Amino acid sequence: MPDSANSNSIRPLHKDLEVMTEVRHFLNVWNSDNETIEQQTSGSTGKPKTIKIPKRKMKNSAQMTGDFFKLKNCESALLCMSPTYIGGKMMIVRSLLFNLTLYVTKVTSNPLQEIHFPIDFVAMVPLQVEETLQNNPEKLNLITYLIIGGAPVSDELIEHLKEYSCQAYSTFGMTETISHIALRNLKSKNEPYRTIGNTEFSTVDDCLVINSEELQLQKLKTTDVVELLDKNSFYWLGRADFTINSGGVKIRPEEVERKIKSKCGITDFIIASLPDQKLGERVVFIGEQSIQNTTLKQHIESVLDKYEQPKEYFFVSSLIQTQAGKIDRNQTIELIK
Repeated sequence: MPDSANSNSIRPLHKDLEVMTEVRHFLNVWNSDNETIEQQTSGSTGKPKTIKIPKRKMKNSAQMTGDFFKLKNCESALLCMSPTYIGGKMMIVRSLLFNLTLYVTKVTSNPLQEIHFPIDFVAMVPLQVEETLQNNPEKLNLITYLIIGGAPVSDELIEHLKEYSCQAYSTFGMTETISHIALRNLKSKNEPYRTIGNTEFSTVDDCLVINSEELQLQKLKTTDVVELLDKNSFYWLGRADFTINSGGVKIRPEEVERKIKSKCGITDFIIASLPDQKLGERVVFIGEQSIQNTTLKQHIESVLDKYEQPKEYFFVSSLIQTQAGKIDRNQTIELIK
């Protein structure tokens, strides 16, 4: 059981913040006699499900992150995401464990807009970082440590972050691992993901397998396809359940998307597949109507290998997202079937 926690060190930056209701609810659950909390998974690869997470594991996870960033030497953190999700809950737990003043702001795409003072530790999703870079990039210099999770970080975003003083890391993890269990330093070129705590990695069929002493995980097999460097580091390649087999050639849609994003400068799209009588699966492009133009197809195909090139292009009003703000690939594909 965790020690009793209170909200004395939690400071809302606005009056009548809706998110504070969620914060108070989590604190009540955290201070209750229940040894677990209920948490819904994101649903990015399948139907969302509710799992029970022991509070002691949440404390251990917070300790792992705190040891890596030396949060005992820090004073403040910012909560700019909903505590409905594990990422928001863990920001609260880390702040309680390391006696950080936790500032709470609106859950918005531009959370640093009204921040005018230094903050040691901040967690954001890529969309929030992109909006900050577009509207008030100088705010990033107010942050000491920035962790970015929830979705892959584009090469373009990484290049922009190098212009600012904050130490930025991409996170790897899932609800089942109680937030992240590996971090990638975005300021170092070609840096892999590296473990935190006593976590170790292996692979089965190229998919990552996780063992963590602190989180009591043994041989947790994921659907994440990786290039394993050693037991403590890897390069992330994509999801096995999204892999396209077209005429016997395996295509990782995430890798194709990275090429297009970095060389064509567009973001609101996915690479997917549809059944094909001859090839088994054919590669397709699904994008939002806002990016459609007469030269888009030619530009995309000029940066892709022969087998990566989409056989069809579809445009929809908007890509479907999960409740956690991730693109729901399966539901988006259903739109065009």
